[in-house]
Amino acid sequence: MKHSSLQGGLALSLVLALAACGGGSGDSSSEAPHDNTRIDTAGRLAMAEDAATALRIYDLDSSTVVANFPLANPPSAVYASPGRRYALAFQRPQDIVQIADAGLWQEDHGDHLHDYQAAPKLLSFRINGPQPTHYDDRAGQASIFMDGRAPSAVASASVFKDADLGAGRVGASISFAQPMHGFAEPNGSFLIATYRAPEATGPTQAEIYSRQGTQYTLVRRLDAQCPGMHGSFTSGGTTVSGCSDGVLAVSPQAAGAAAATKISTPTGVGTIAGHPQLGARFIGIGNAGTPSTTRFYDIDAAAGKATPIAIPGWAEGRMRRAHGFDRAGRTFFVLDDTGTLHALERGASGWAVKKSIAGAIAAMPTAAPFPAFAANEARDEVYLSDPGARQLVAINTTTLDVARRVALDFRPTYLAWLGIAR
Repeated sequence: MKHSSLQGGLALSLVLALAACGGGSGDSSSEAPHDNTRIDTAGRLAMAEDAATALRIYDLDSSTVVANFPLANPPSAVYASPGRRYALAFQRPQDIVQIADAGLWQEDHGDHLHDYQAAPKLLSFRINGPQPTHYDDRAGQASIFMDGRAPSAVASASVFKDADLGAGRVGASISFAQPMHGFAEPNGSFLIATYRAPEATGPTQAEIYSRQGTQYTLVRRLDAQCPGMHGSFTSGGTTVSGCSDGVLAVSPQAAGAAAATKISTPTGVGTIAGHPQLGARFIGIGNAGTPSTTRFYDIDAAAGKATPIAIPGWAEGRMRRAHGFDRAGRTFFVLDDTGTLHALERGASGWAVKKSIAGAIAAMPTAAPFPAFAANEARDEVYLSDPGARQLVAINTTTLDVARRVALDFRPTYLAWLGIAR
């Protein structure tokens, strides 16, 4: 059965939550009862279509596309906002990010958490900047790093929460001295950003900024060198970035002065994966060798050490195509270039493969677009887009089996889960 029509959309467009909570000047006994404040929903997926100017909102409860928004340009990436209400459709070459409200959110009303459901809508508000590229979503706030464009358009970053997007604004912003392919990681009230020396071709150091209102002020530029600086993640008060000779761990809120630790790895790291439940433990990922092969490292930032992660059967020339954690941070998934999905769990001796699902992607593409990964934060499921087979693949994170394959009438590429996390 195809699932790209708007069938059932009218029913889903109803607002299912109460219009208001409490109110009036009487005591609590005179207030409206708080029934139906919790919505049992698996959430929605924002899905891009290969080479198309469209963003679809797919409802996981009804297995239907409930909105199909025309974008200005084909998206170069799709991400979820920090509160998981909004989809961010990056259009890097055209310097814009468009924003869609998926229609599922939660509000804290003091004595209870109140869930809401409404029809999705495309916001008129856009975030503009030269080449929006890196997106970092950390602890309720997120940043978009704009690479800039030589010679005159410098790099910049915009930081925001869901409430900012709903109000048609960003919360804070910063501009840098030069264009660069870098990142700006929110770390509490600090921002860890890349620094590119005037004579360098790319960033090699980190800078710490402190937020004052809507702006950031430089606190310190760290002396530690990180050649080939690329990729980052923040957790447990520590920001880790990849280097061509290892990783750099920065803790801006350390007692006294900010702490910076360089951790060596046998091969370079260009991507950092992490999860809030893991604290200051990360996974470093990088490609190296001839033929190019993806390597993985267990990064213990507190201990200052990196340990190689072995995946049985990972031969020379094997490449990662997608990766991500489940909602609990217990399982780390890696999709390789043969279409096998490896599920790793961390024990006392480190990360080890619990199960490998051969043929998760039956016919793996040999060129982009490759499948994308998204984790459901309300159910024990993760998802892979399968552009070649025109389908969505759902994996049960408890049984580590393919739960279902949903046929689509388009080639899905980028994915982002949106909804109410449980």
